[in-house]
Amino acid sequence: MKIGTIVLIASASPSTAPPLRTTAFTDFAFNGEGPVFAGSLFPFVFIIIACGALSGFHSLISSGTTPKMIQKETQVRMIGYGSMLMESFVAIMAITAACVLTPGLYFAMNAPAGVLGPTVETAAEAVRNMGFVITPEDLRAAAAAVQEETLIARTGGAPTLAVGISQIFSGFLGGAALQAFW
Repeated sequence: MKIGTIVLIASASPSTAPPLRTTAFTDFAFNGEGPVFAGSLFPFVFIIIACGALSGFHSLISSGTTPKMIQKETQVRMIGYGSMLMESFVAIMAITAACVLTPGLYFAMNAPAGVLGPTVETAAEAVRNMGFVITPEDLRAAAAAVQEETLIARTGGAPTLAVGISQIFSGFLGGAALQAFW
């Protein structure tokens, strides 16, 4: 199912050609004071690269399903290498889904609740103070589009991936009416 979803994202992305709304670098990458991750871009970028490679290796040696996928030792290399490739592809699709979101929505979703406050008004103000544009109405509309009560401080990759995918897929199949489904 996971591989099918990633293949569907890979098919939908070029056909819908969603605009990537996030810049390559924000000021946070260089000043190390970002609301999502505080710290220098270097060496963090190398940790991310190593994490992807290690995740593939981890899936080979530490997964309960790996022994069930191989019938003989000569298949281990294909399973291990394939899992590393799939992990990298998942990462690329996740980055694409996150970049489809407006920076204001991305930071409203990924900044901690202590920074954003409890309401859409305080969250919109906090994001504006970071230098990005978003209104309380935009936050309400984004949450309503995916039938969630709120998207504020929904930190972690999964909510960002889900909302980004829903925007990509709604342009691919079903339009805005199916955004909550996706």
